[in-house]
Amino acid sequence: MLALGVRDEKVETTADFDSFFRAHFERVARAAALVARDPGTGQDLAQEAFARLFERWGDMDSEDHARNFAYKVAINLARSHLRKHLRLSFIGLARSDQPSGPDAAARSDDWLQVAGALRTLSPRQRSCVVLVDYADMGASGAARVLGMRAGTVRVHLMRGRRALRERLGVAEGEDR
Repeated sequence: MLALGVRDEKVETTADFDSFFRAHFERVARAAALVARDPGTGQDLAQEAFARLFERWGDMDSEDHARNFAYKVAINLARSHLRKHLRLSFIGLARSDQPSGPDAAARSDDWLQVAGALRTLSPRQRSCVVLVDYADMGASGAARVLGMRAGTVRVHLMRGRRALRERLGVAEGEDR
């Protein structure tokens, strides 16, 4: 992977973006899918996030800046999607854009178990757990993405992890 430079050197080449995209797209898509509760939607939201990143590629100061931007946009889109989907479900409208046949790989037992456990968390806890434990961000990075303080992220993370351990029947210390 190409190094994207230090904070004073802005990245402006398409080759750098292509390399960045290949390195980070799948993880951003999975993070969005976990927050949105749907693997197909996660792919769509990640595509939108990377399209927005591409528009601003020349303004990115570093790979971390670009990575945080991609996650922030994808997570925010997933949260918006979830709010809209819940509102539609709440008033009893069926969604017509859902695929009718399940994708065997995306709907595996592991995916369903993790997605089901994450569904029991609050939206903030779910976002914190996904960004820190799945996307390998620190609490301060997740805080920047979510627009909250690092201490708040750590509280949501602690509570979310505890709830997931209980839900999945995992003893403390075995969850890594």
